[in-house]
Amino acid sequence: MLEAELLLRIPKMWITEMPMRHSVSIKIVGRRPSGKLGVRDLVEISGKQEDLEQILREFEREPWVKSYDLDFVKSGKMVGEVVTHKCLACSSLAGSDCHLISADVRPDGAVRWRLMTSSRDEVKKLISKLRKAKCEVELLKLSPIDEQEVLTTRQEEIIMMAFERGFFETPRKIKLRDLAMITGVSQATLSEILRKGQKRIVVDFLRGKRKAV
Repeated sequence: MLEAELLLRIPKMWITEMPMRHSVSIKIVGRRPSGKLGVRDLVEISGKQEDLEQILREFEREPWVKSYDLDFVKSGKMVGEVVTHKCLACSSLAGSDCHLISADVRPDGAVRWRLMTSSRDEVKKLISKLRKAKCEVELLKLSPIDEQEVLTTRQEEIIMMAFERGFFETPRKIKLRDLAMITGVSQATLSEILRKGQKRIVVDFLRGKRKAV
């Protein structure tokens, strides 16, 4: 198993353009496909309150945004879902054997992807697809993954609770803030637990797939 980190500049995407227009940081907590070429992102957006309010106004006329559901969890921080009509980078990823673990957006609009895959060739193929989709791509890291990382019993309980309440369904049946209230942990901690759980699941899936070949 390998872990890869890519730095991308994706054309015509609100995620890459908003940080350059406003002093905000964007963290992609979860990502799923929407239609053939779209993507449904669970995001955390932090920054000055006036910048966040301006972003909400801009979403109303943003051509690449299909819909959004964002709530202020506190002054200077929004959490929620943004659905995009079309994401060339996401469609390239969906057609590969690489699995997204996390994505963060830098202040200059570049996006850092953390991926897991079973071979170096799959990373090379993905980079080729991304460049054909007019994305600028830089490989930051490619190394064996620590497969010894395990979940605690409490973390497993929280992930199962999220699954049973429809957090991973499309559309989601429960929001992150509501799940945080039920589990009694902060939204930031819950996001990290869910991310770690998804990583563990992908590791186990790919390990089993590799053994079956």
